[in-house]
Amino acid sequence: MVRQTPIRSARTLGAAVYAARKKMGWRQSDLARRASVRQQLISDLENGIRIPRLDTMVKVLAALDLDLKVAPRQARPFDPSVY
Repeated sequence: MVRQTPIRSARTLGAAVYAARKKMGWRQSDLARRASVRQQLISDLENGIRIPRLDTMVKVLAALDLDLKVAPRQARPFDPSVY
C-alpha cells in the first residue's frame, strides 16, 4: 500500500507518483505507455516541474491503480505562504 501523504504541492504529488511507480517496478516509460502519455510528462510530474491537466492526472493515477481523493484537512490551518 502506498503511504497516504497529503498532497499540498507539485513536489509532494510528484513524490507520490514516483513512489507508486517504483513500488510497481516500472520505468517512467512503462507508466507513460500504460497511461497513454509521453514519458517527459511523467518525468516533469515526478520532479514537481508541472502538474498535468486533471483528466491526464487521473489517467496517470489509474495506471498506478490509485484514486484521487479530496478530504478535509487533518493538520494545521491553511497558510497560503506555504504554497
